[in-house]
Amino acid sequence: MIKDIVKIQEAEIAIDHDECLDPSWCRDKELFIESNSNENNTLTTVTFNGVLSIYIYWESHLSAASFEVLYTPETGVLFIGCGNLSARVSIKESKLLDIDYVFLFWSLERHKNYILETGELECFLYNLNGEKISSTAVDPPYEIEILDEGIKFKSIVSGTTWLTYNNNG
Repeated sequence: MIKDIVKIQEAEIAIDHDECLDPSWCRDKELFIESNSNENNTLTTVTFNGVLSIYIYWESHLSAASFEVLYTPETGVLFIGCGNLSARVSIKESKLLDIDYVFLFWSLERHKNYILETGELECFLYNLNGEKISSTAVDPPYEIEILDEGIKFKSIVSGTTWLTYNNNG
């Protein structure tokens, strides 16, 4: 078991990772998120302020064991990324807002009033409410440049692609 505690303003987020091959005991929990992989092997419990628990069943490998959370206190949305899934949870409503199955999750970063999610083959831009406003295909290695009109990705494989800050992206 691996345990981390993340503090973001008034929020304390405890993250427990356990090896698991049968999560049947928690499948009926209010907030259970499962990756679409056939090789899920990790059950992560994310506990928000000691009260709300979110169970995530996903495939973790030593070469790709990235697990991240990013909390936006002003909207009460928790962004979760790991393995081949990406999810947004409303802490205020105790409900899953949305889930995406991605090729390989890399990271979450906040840029002004947006959340950037990077991945192996696709990147996403969300507003602080967890709504996806833009997505683009990428192919590593790629460079990222943050500009006024959006986020530019440059790759020798896929060329230049953009995430834009409006709904037209």
